Amino acid sequence: MSMSKGWVCIHRKILEWEWFDDPNVFRLFMYLLLSANHKEQKWKGVVVPKGSLITGRESLALKTGLSIQQVRTSLNKLKSTGEITIKPTSKYSIISV
Repeated sequence: MSMSKGWVCIHRKILEWEWFDDPNVFRLFMYLLLSANHKEQKWKGVVVPKGSLITGRESLALKTGLSIQQVRTSLNKLKSTGEITIKPTSKYSIISV
């Protein structure tokens, strides 16, 4: 595993975060944080801003070990509290943290 992609700093206050005790939401959010771009990049002609990533529910399920339904539920919870925004397309979604 390459550690050359940089650091993500997590404040201890995350222990008080409303989703901390929901293992599915916490796991997915940590994956999104660690996978989001640290600088703007292009992917197949699409500009993916800093703090965002291109993905889909099936890919997230594979990468996190959650079911597609667990991913869908967790994404909805994170959206409901403003932790993420999702811009869907017909082939993928751009998720911003």
